[in-house]
Amino acid sequence: QLEMIGRAIGCIVLALCFADARVDFPTSRIYDEFDFKGQSAVTIDGLCSQSCLIFASVTPESQKFANNLLIQLPKGFVSVYDIARSVDPVSNQKIYEEIKNTPTLTIVNANSPTVSGPVVLYIVEGSGGSWAGTYNTEIYEAEGFFRPNSTHEKSPGFVTVMSARPFTLKQAPRDIALPTSLAVMAGFDALKGDESPCPFVYYSMGNVSATERKIPRSRSDAGPSHNGFTLEVNGPIVTVMFDQYDPSNSPGDLSATIGITNKRLIQTSGWVGSPGFHGCDGQQPYRSSLYDFTTPIHTEITSYGEEQQVKVDVLTNADVEHAVSLISNIESPYSIIGTGGNDAVTTLYFAAKKLNMAINWTPDGTEHTHFLVRWNGPAR
Repeated sequence: QLEMIGRAIGCIVLALCFADARVDFPTSRIYDEFDFKGQSAVTIDGLCSQSCLIFASVTPESQKFANNLLIQLPKGFVSVYDIARSVDPVSNQKIYEEIKNTPTLTIVNANSPTVSGPVVLYIVEGSGGSWAGTYNTEIYEAEGFFRPNSTHEKSPGFVTVMSARPFTLKQAPRDIALPTSLAVMAGFDALKGDESPCPFVYYSMGNVSATERKIPRSRSDAGPSHNGFTLEVNGPIVTVMFDQYDPSNSPGDLSATIGITNKRLIQTSGWVGSPGFHGCDGQQPYRSSLYDFTTPIHTEITSYGEEQQVKVDVLTNADVEHAVSLISNIESPYSIIGTGGNDAVTTLYFAAKKLNMAINWTPDGTEHTHFLVRWNGPAR
């Protein structure tokens, strides 16, 4: 391994190493296995000039690969695998590796060029020791995640959950009013401020309509109760923003399991999309060797029978041969495509006492064609 590290560092000196396919956000980057495969090293410029925090997630099968991805420190190295398995024994939150005063961060790949495996590396600008308190953020690994309401009196500002495998995040119902909450398929930094580069894939609005408020400002958003949510994440990361202005009401029990299904409910805001697609402005989808781009997607969205007024947004760049098909029990089917290979948004409205829908999509065998269907969410 030391010999391979030496060759990789030599490659950096000769400026022969290059990888530039990560997913960029305003103050973070997310790397995957394909950013490292066949690369002797990857360099990260600017993000850690003052301080950055590194979180990681791997699968059991990719532990050896991640153990040979080595982040260069002022003295020695730390492996991506060591970061991924670092968890606080009391809170069960992921422990980050903080890098300071490093204008160019180097990650050495000591694997052979053909070796890779599912891995997620989330690198976000830090703010020293005050980071957790400033943003009131909690970050967890999906597998085994459980955050009981009984032991958390206050609501977090953000909860970010990571996994190198698709996963399902759930919040249990509560019989009290809770403020608006929303989610994006990105890290917490994509939700700082009033604007986000990513669409809200979940949005619980309380008594305030989506067009009236985009980001919650106070507990005045609260409705009479909170029915919880089920977020099926066909990607590596999701962040839910709760009430960061009044943390007095903690959300219901939060838990996660590995895997997703093809069943959704219309009653709650939600989404379904192609593997790894997040919809964030100008960014490539997340990538993983676990994502299936050959098997058709079929998702059933059902209701309990109450009167429903449902708004559906479909974002896709698909062509006619790979159009997104939306079938309901009350209207003729819709076949939705992009615009000349570019993303286009189609908005549909449905009203019925018992509305059932099905989403069908046949991939083209690559990650270049994608779609995202959202319902009961805001315009963004």
